[in-house]
Formats: sequence, C-alpha cells, structure tokens
Amino acid sequence: MKEVNKFKIRNKILIEPDLFYSPAFNELSKSGIKTLLRCLQKRKWETTKSHGKKQTVYTNEGFIFPYTEAVFLNIGTTQHWKNIRQLIELGFLDLVYQGGWYQKHDKEKDYSVYSLSERWRKYNTPEFIKIEKPKSLPDSFHINAHIKGQKLKVTSQKRRCQLHKSEGDRVKQGIDRLHKSEGVKTAIKSCQSLAIAT
Repeated sequence: MKEVNKFKIRNKILIEPDLFYSPAFNELSKSGIKTLLRCLQKRKWETTKSHGKKQTVYTNEGFIFPYTEAVFLNIGTTQHWKNIRQLIELGFLDLVYQGGWYQKHDKEKDYSVYSLSERWRKYNTPEFIKIEKPKSLPDSFHINAHIKGQKLKVTSQKRRCQLHKSEGDRVKQGIDRLHKSEGVKTAIKSCQSLAIAT
C-alpha cells in the first residue's frame, strides 16, 4: 500500500490554451498525453505578490519519471520510453541528465532527469530546435544486438548438442561419420574406378 501511495500526486493539472491547441500537442498519442499530464502535475510553484495580488509562478526544476511510476499509471515500460522520447522530440521536455544503465546497489539508482520545455511553441516552424533522447545503454546492450547475440548462442548450443561426447575426444578419421553401407559403397566405387583405369 505504501508503494502505491508514494506515486499519488495531489497537485492540479493545468494546461494553458496555447499548449492544448498547438500542433505539437496534436501529434501526441493517447498514452503520450497521459505522460505529459503527469509531467505537468510534477511542476512546482511559488506564490508571489504582484501589484497587491497573489500570483502562482511555476518553477522549472528537474524531475525524475521512473518506470515504476509509469507502471502505476498503467503505462508499460516500453511505451513509457517511447512517450518520453516523443515528448522530447516534440519540445515538451528537455533532458537535463541522462541516467545510466548501471547501478552498483539497488538503493543507488541512476535516474534520468527531465525538465519541462517551451520548445513546443515553435514546433513545425524553421525556428524549432529538435532534440532526440540519446540511448542510455552501450552498443553491446541494445535490444537488437542482444537478440542477435542470443540467436548466435542458441545456434552454437544446438551444434554442440549434436556432437557425441566421444567425438570431441578422439582423433577424427576419414570415414567416421559414414554409415556402414556408405563405407561399403565407397569402397566398391573406388575398386571399380581402379579396374576401369587399368
């Protein structure tokens, strides 16, 4: 129960009209919108007075958005990664710090840090600055490379299983892998060829 409660944020989610009607917002998937709403809910604010009136000013501090939190919101881990990447590419988020794939201890997790961005305002214009989320894993840990590596391992294992234990230990001879009938046929053919030659 404590694990669930720690992900509940009671902040209101406010969307300004310009964001709601923007071309970038229209590009978002349904799951991407849900992820964006959560990011907006994470905003911190300060209340200040201006001309005798109270005003809410949002601060653009960095925040983390781990996979466990996405799962709490019924967003799968792969979909969450796609959503974050899309929000960065459309200009809603900026990557402040790229988290690492390695952690020494379970208590010392290296999360990526994000901040809300205003780049979406210039989306689909020449002034738009496009940023892509870099991969956090080294090349040898990428999914496609991992899958290829697994296939190679399976193939080599299958080849190993086809060999008998005794085959690896003894010296190979010319007709070890031939059946008795094949060896006889080979001997007959060689004798016939010698007879023809003489």
